[in-house]
Amino acid sequence: MRKIINGRKYDTDTAKCIGCENNIGCGNDKVLSSTDYLFWEICLYLKKTGEYFTYYHENARNKEVITPISEEEAKKWCEIHMSVEEYEEIWGEVEE
Repeated sequence: MRKIINGRKYDTDTAKCIGCENNIGCGNDKVLSSTDYLFWEICLYLKKTGEYFTYYHENARNKEVITPISEEEAKKWCEIHMSVEEYEEIWGEVEE
């Protein structure tokens, strides 16, 4: 998806996907696929310029949203949606 927001271009095809969360395999032990009606996902992207954004896609409402976020918001997103290993691979080792 491509979108211009506040005069800046955001493109999921050219940015690097850092991580994704979705509902595949969730709900009443049913395994969903990305083509199912109830499928949704949110992904964090990093642009070549160092800017971060999230991309949200939901099949049920045929909805796609790109939201620019700050580096601090990107770190918080990673804390919530990623394992410790995945987080430290991106941001470096964190003290105990």
